[in-house]
Amino acid sequence: MLAAYAFYNDALTLFLAGLTLLILFFWYFATEIENRRRNIGTVLLIGVCALCIAAVIPPKERLKGGIDIIGGSSFTLHIQPKIGSDGEEMPITNEQVEKAIEVIEKRLNGLGNKEPLIARQGTNGIILQMPGVEPSESEGIRKELAKVAKLELREVSPRTDEPGPAPERKSLAQRVHEKLEIVPGYQAFPMVHKTEDGTEITSYILLNRRPALGGKDIAMAHPSQMDSAAVSISLNNAGTDKMIALTEHMHEKVDRIAIVLDGTVLSAPVVNQVPLGKQFEITGLRDPGEPQKLANSLMNPLENALTIDEMRNISPTLGSAVVKQGLYAGVLSLLMTFLFVLAYYRMSGFIAIIGLIVNTIMLFGIMAMFSFTFTLPGIAGMILTIGMAVDANVLIYERLREEIAHGKTLKNAIEASYDRAFSAIFDSHVTSILTAGILFYFGGSAVKGFAVTLLIGVTASLFSAILVTRVIFRWGVDLGILKKLTFLNLIKSRNFDFMGKRRAAITFAVVTLLISVAAFAFRGEKAFGIDFTGGTMITFQLGKDNKVVLDDVKKSVEGMTLSKEAYPQQEYNPTSGTLMTVRCATKDAPAIIAKLRESIPTLAEKKADSQDYKIDASQTEVSALIGGSVMRDSIIAIILGLIGIMIYMTMRFEFSFALGGFVAIFHDIIICVGFVVLMGGELSLIHVGAVLTIAGYSISDTIVVFDRVREMLLIRNDSEEKIMNEAVNATLSRTLLTSSATLISVLILGVLGGSSLRDFGVIIFIGIVVGTFSSIFIASPVALWWSNRKGGNIRDSVLATEAKAEAMSAAP
Repeated sequence: MLAAYAFYNDALTLFLAGLTLLILFFWYFATEIENRRRNIGTVLLIGVCALCIAAVIPPKERLKGGIDIIGGSSFTLHIQPKIGSDGEEMPITNEQVEKAIEVIEKRLNGLGNKEPLIARQGTNGIILQMPGVEPSESEGIRKELAKVAKLELREVSPRTDEPGPAPERKSLAQRVHEKLEIVPGYQAFPMVHKTEDGTEITSYILLNRRPALGGKDIAMAHPSQMDSAAVSISLNNAGTDKMIALTEHMHEKVDRIAIVLDGTVLSAPVVNQVPLGKQFEITGLRDPGEPQKLANSLMNPLENALTIDEMRNISPTLGSAVVKQGLYAGVLSLLMTFLFVLAYYRMSGFIAIIGLIVNTIMLFGIMAMFSFTFTLPGIAGMILTIGMAVDANVLIYERLREEIAHGKTLKNAIEASYDRAFSAIFDSHVTSILTAGILFYFGGSAVKGFAVTLLIGVTASLFSAILVTRVIFRWGVDLGILKKLTFLNLIKSRNFDFMGKRRAAITFAVVTLLISVAAFAFRGEKAFGIDFTGGTMITFQLGKDNKVVLDDVKKSVEGMTLSKEAYPQQEYNPTSGTLMTVRCATKDAPAIIAKLRESIPTLAEKKADSQDYKIDASQTEVSALIGGSVMRDSIIAIILGLIGIMIYMTMRFEFSFALGGFVAIFHDIIICVGFVVLMGGELSLIHVGAVLTIAGYSISDTIVVFDRVREMLLIRNDSEEKIMNEAVNATLSRTLLTSSATLISVLILGVLGGSSLRDFGVIIFIGIVVGTFSSIFIASPVALWWSNRKGGNIRDSVLATEAKAEAMSAAP
């Protein structure tokens, strides 16, 4: 009860704090009184930072890393076969294994905040790795995995409590359970009660042997909105018909229906009205989080039961040395970004740094608040959001430079720069939020971590861009601290004929696209790492007296010429001791075993009077971490994300712009992935986050250019080609500055971040360069070509779209 109260109290406090800040946020934009808006923004800024800092403290407990960063726990599972009608075990099929993996991922990662790694092992085994799981949490995961979630509704016999002969006077259900009596058509089931002090008591209830409804009749299960200790169930049409047939002949407030989960009766409520229909509730779930867990299980039932053979602690998949290198590189890259902004924009840069710090506080605070984990794909999302935050500030400051050059006062120039930059900032952030939402909802575990971090980071970036720095500027001007702003101007305004070079640029792009596709065709399966293809798990059972160091194993493996990259990992179990595992391509396994025995003396030791090794090396087939269903879901999510971007850009701009943006993203992704393959690399889980980051950068860059094109088309009568040229030139300084700032960060990450982060850094580096090229030479020419292909006019299309938007806003 105390745990439930604490859980409720924390959730209520968080809800009230969030509601207060939300009210202040809307009040900030609703008021037109400048001083009031400044004061509300200040309170909102302090409140958000205070809430996020409180959520992070203490950081070691509140900030959770993923398997690749901090390690965690590994569960070895086995799928149990079904029993056929003849009483014999039925063979386990590949479909059943895939379904079990899918159900486990959905149960344990329903909110996208756990990011488990799941792979098939052998014919009926599954390896599950959970990040940062403490021994105290493992039992809860065991229970969650053990639930088959086979839900049944059964009619309760009206004789269930009928007392037996003296002196014991046992109920009929108890007598049937003890096989003292037989009731045709009925069976005794256990029912667990909890006393007020939490003690569990088991009694028995007599139920119809034939279930009236089953799990396949459930359409939806979710925690009840009215009762915090209940789950609301909605039946499908077939289930509704069965429920009506079950209850229409029952007696109100007399007859009972039992709700049975995995053979145990959860509750047996009296029927209060007849007949019952589409909806009902499972009540009496008192433990914190139990309604959500049960709802997850009911929506994702297992076809086959699972047994948990063993749980082991595991080392980070990246290795402790790589993690430290990555942290140092991340901090250094962030500092270099700060220095870059400060050196170029001076006092304005200092204000931008404050905004970036607030952005980072919000990112970490929200991640801690909702227990999201930091993984390498998640770090990719962080890099993108910090890059977008820098981009928003650069957009505002470049506009500010223009307004000051036009002779406006500092106060008016600041207001005008925020107002003029708002459209591009809003559109680029909204497209990222839209994409992140689609990736999270439809994507597999490979992209959910990226989507979560991106969603939080972009929201924080938008907040810091439109509110934080603006409030600081207002205070600076009102207090007389800011009287004049100066900037460096290394990238002077030019009038390059970008559109005139579009044919040569598109020809170059097509050639590079063909080379990238050819690289895939040439390398075939070699282009994909074992994260995609699966392979073999080599296991050395080292025992409790471990003399093998993980870093030594990594060095030995990295020095080999292998068909695919291998991933050593250390695991520990208090009973069996330490294990050293290497996930590798199947054909590489014998060579890796031989190399490790050759380079590590402990593994080369042999038994006395025998040629057998003291430490055996077992080999087991393992599936891809990015399995078929996960890959399918992730690809569908990415495609839907691109379609969502096209729809939004069509609504905000015009279809020709949307098409230009889509072609630019497609170009960037294919070129970057093709470059990795062409250079002899192989695609892994790391590249998934990198590709999504590149897509985010590409569309953000393109939207900034298109926003300026639209603005000029509405006020100028020059040719579309001339206006597009001027728009690209006008945003060139912002494009190059943002790309340069991000390239510095990525370059540091690639050089200093270790081998795993180096692959990530290289592809991001290439992506930024290619994305900058496509936003200038691909997106705008494609938009112009599509609009003019049938004698149309892009200006007329933009004017029509704008007129339609104004008519809709003016409508009552």
